[in-house]
Amino acid sequence: MMRLTPGIAALSGAGIGSVATILGVWVSQALSARRERGHRTWERRAAAYEDILISMARLRGERKEATSTGDLRLARLANPDSEDGARLAAQANLYGGPELRRAQEAAFASLQKWLMALMAWRSYHDTYSSLPDSPPHKGADALWDSVLEAGAAADKADLALTAQVRKEALGERPKRFLRNGN
Repeated sequence: MMRLTPGIAALSGAGIGSVATILGVWVSQALSARRERGHRTWERRAAAYEDILISMARLRGERKEATSTGDLRLARLANPDSEDGARLAAQANLYGGPELRRAQEAAFASLQKWLMALMAWRSYHDTYSSLPDSPPHKGADALWDSVLEAGAAADKADLALTAQVRKEALGERPKRFLRNGN
């Protein structure tokens, strides 16, 4: 049987220490890389959420302006399926959960319904009469009433999208994960 000499003990200790150091560095690097990837992903998600909120606020403002004036002169609003719409849909699909994707789809569908109602109102007045200088009051024109109703529905869908983005961005947990049913 072999006796443990001080030299063998020193070499064994050095070997075990080296393996422990290498393993510690490897684990530390792996955890740091994982944390860094998480931070980069969150930064991209935060930028996407911010972009969605800014774009929806801009579209909502443009819709309110067009509703108050009856004039659809803003090219971005006239084509919600343009580059903005595609970018926002891609961001929602890439970074959002199922609820966010549904809210984004509902908001864009509502915007399109409002746009179709406004275009129908304008088309009717272009064809059968002249466009009024200002939009009529509620109840005076059935086509204008549908524009106002579609606008209210679009506002509601925009607010639901904003609430869902906020919920995901702030990390609020869905109710199904809360304890005690609260």
